[in-house]
Amino acid sequence: MSANTLSVSFFDGRSPLAEPATLIWSGSSVKLIGANVDKSYPANQLRASPRVGHADRFVALPDGAQLQCRDSPLLDRLPQEGKTEGIVAWLEQRWPIAMVALAITLGGIGTGYVYGLPVLAEKIAQRVPAEYERRLGDQAIAWLDQQGIFRQSQLDEDTRKVLTAGFEKLSRGVARQSTLRLEFRDAPFVGPNAFALPGGTVVITDQMVELAESADEVYAVLAHEIGHVERRHSLRHIVQNSVTAAVAAAFTSDVSSLTLAVSGIPVLLAQAKYSREFETEADTFAFALLKKNDISPENFATLMERLSAKRNPRTESRMAFLSTHPVTAERIARARAAAK
Repeated sequence: MSANTLSVSFFDGRSPLAEPATLIWSGSSVKLIGANVDKSYPANQLRASPRVGHADRFVALPDGAQLQCRDSPLLDRLPQEGKTEGIVAWLEQRWPIAMVALAITLGGIGTGYVYGLPVLAEKIAQRVPAEYERRLGDQAIAWLDQQGIFRQSQLDEDTRKVLTAGFEKLSRGVARQSTLRLEFRDAPFVGPNAFALPGGTVVITDQMVELAESADEVYAVLAHEIGHVERRHSLRHIVQNSVTAAVAAAFTSDVSSLTLAVSGIPVLLAQAKYSREFETEADTFAFALLKKNDISPENFATLMERLSAKRNPRTESRMAFLSTHPVTAERIARARAAAK
């Protein structure tokens, strides 16, 4: 076969079966010859498909027929369907370069997730109207009550009044004082717990109050949750998870991941595992707030140690305080350092 001929499979566009044929270049035209075909076409009216590794290529004919053949330099003489096919094909045939490109891409995504996403979440959270944030928190606690996760508090009224008064005293002068509200809930299946909802609602369980050996230990936990409210950690956490779900839905075409992220917000809030940065921010805020109110941060350390000693990883609820607010020796040490 001459240097200007190419063996092809001819599809006439009507039958699914191909027949062998030969494509012959002659100046500015090409001739297709086979057992049942003998046609000539202007070369500039044919279109060659892009290279994809070592896969066969296709040539679209102006009459709707199509050719299939192995890749050949002869096809470069024809108009190409994609202008960038040369670069793409070059990369596809060099897997080490493709692996490096993949590593760079994954590194970029990882960097964006670790550093860019928190900044984006904070910017978005700052622009969410306070009323919308409050409604989100109200809906979350209502859902948790309806599901039986929480029940009406069994603490006596005097205890609740004392702790509420202490909470209000702690809240005086903080930037989001007007939004803060304390709620008590009985949660035997959850255990000792406290968490902050969007809009300023702080929930503490009867079990957490009963575990504390003094009101100051309760205030130490509440001060930490006020810190989460001040920095809008709950809302930022929702935004980060929603953005992640949206990206996953875009890459996988699985909208269910986004739907679950939105519909699962109440559970997400109740068992939110905040980042190390969020916890450090809330701790630092809490220690300063406690000292301002003549309460030693030592109370935070002692209660955390008691919780840690009581912890049973096999039976602990996913919403228990130590599960949602990981206690480390470093955090306890920071509390004791702040107490000095």
